[in-house]
Amino acid sequence: MSSAVAELEVSLQAMLSLKPPGVSGTRINSITALCTANVQVSFYSSLALPSKDRLLTLATTQSESVLIQKLYTHFKKAPGTHKLGVLYVVDSVVRKWTEQAKSAGQPINSSAQDGTFAAGVHRVKELLPVLMNDIILSAPDDQKVRTYIRAQ
Repeated sequence: MSSAVAELEVSLQAMLSLKPPGVSGTRINSITALCTANVQVSFYSSLALPSKDRLLTLATTQSESVLIQKLYTHFKKAPGTHKLGVLYVVDSVVRKWTEQAKSAGQPINSSAQDGTFAAGVHRVKELLPVLMNDIILSAPDDQKVRTYIRAQ
């Protein structure tokens, strides 16, 4: 696992120990910077070949989809009290990726190339209805009506 993905996991896990909504402006900025700097991460791993006395070095590229998967997984496992904090992070990351995609001339659509800001924005746009439905279902009863109205 790349160090950027591991660092993201640690930062997201630490959000659970904060009081609701589980995030601060500093943490949002830190995670946004991490996700922006690592839209496409390459790392190398070595694999010993059993039949030969050689190592096979593999180059692996993890694109924005891995970062989005980590954000989504954390959102799903976060208690209802902390889901809003994760949405704040997702919002910040997507805003920055949108800005970067536009400045790089990347069209934000389904044909965006993996490992680009545009592909990340498009993937999150597809996930947004699921995230909003989940947060509505986990909202306290006295806030469900207000949350539902704002989501529409």
